[in-house]
Amino acid sequence: MIQRPLTQPPKGFTVWQTADLGVPDRTGRLAWHRTRVEDFTPDGQRVVVGWPMVQLAYVFVHRGDPVYLGATVPDDALYVVPCEVVATVLEPQARLVLAPVGNWERMQRREHCRVAVTIAPEEILLLPAEGEPQPLRGLIVDLSAGGVRLRLSQPLRPGDRLALRFALPNATQPIGAVAVVRRVTPLEHADPPRWDHGCQFERLDRRTEDVIVRFVFQRQRECARQTRAG
Repeated sequence: MIQRPLTQPPKGFTVWQTADLGVPDRTGRLAWHRTRVEDFTPDGQRVVVGWPMVQLAYVFVHRGDPVYLGATVPDDALYVVPCEVVATVLEPQARLVLAPVGNWERMQRREHCRVAVTIAPEEILLLPAEGEPQPLRGLIVDLSAGGVRLRLSQPLRPGDRLALRFALPNATQPIGAVAVVRRVTPLEHADPPRWDHGCQFERLDRRTEDVIVRFVFQRQRECARQTRAG
């Protein structure tokens, strides 16, 4: 049963803007597909988006399926809302009609919600002011759109710059970013010794930031589901 949305679309939400459709698989994990907003009603109870394709086939959704719609408002944030597919249209253009069934959730960019992860980066390079970059090995142990906590076997200094490349599930390309070390903390009772480095991303482009925000959102959903199940 369709429920009235709890909030209106965010200010700045417009027709023809790019958006992302999150389609859950059997395990609940979301696969995100790029689309665009083609229309929406003034009261926000219906949103029409293009039906995205993967390898020349329309994404597998049916009327009644739960999905998520994500849209970035310029100079603000990524907003995500749970929806139900209320109609699928093929002619004259392939479209999906969505009905929001919950709040538009603002994925805070300033606060940068973090989630715990265990990611072995494909590349970590220490970028000295002079000389050649120095390769390092370590783990990313938490992640947000603002930065990472990086665990290394040697301490760096606040202000050191790092080039990172790492992969995220369901991302089509590895994330590449430059980060600055802000905090260095020794890991208690670690043998051999290790240090955690709080690092802030430099000049992360909007699309990369959105990929990370969507990953964080998905991980939050998984953690909430596990908590309810436990």
